[in-house]
Amino acid sequence: MDGLIFGPFDLFVFFSYMGLSTGKSVPEVKADVKRDFIPALILEGGIWPIVQIANFRYVPVRYQLLYVNIFCLLDSAFLSWIEQQKDAPWKRRFTSFISMREKGDQGRL
Repeated sequence: MDGLIFGPFDLFVFFSYMGLSTGKSVPEVKADVKRDFIPALILEGGIWPIVQIANFRYVPVRYQLLYVNIFCLLDSAFLSWIEQQKDAPWKRRFTSFISMREKGDQGRL
């Protein structure tokens, strides 16, 4: 439930803050969030459940906080890397189905 509820909100706040803190305008931030949100959500949605399963199954309780904090640090570095990738070709693979859906919806109007 954490990944479904907090994950999208966390990504939205992260990418919005990163854009606004670098001096971008609100329309630029919206474009960046639209570009980066889906790839980050898909990739994180595949990684965090595995990390948490390993955490609760194999890591002793006294080390679970350290384990999760290490992955939070890696996650922050990963999100910064995604944000710096700008319009990388690999991101288009994740967002191509959205643009196809929008083109299909426009034809119905």
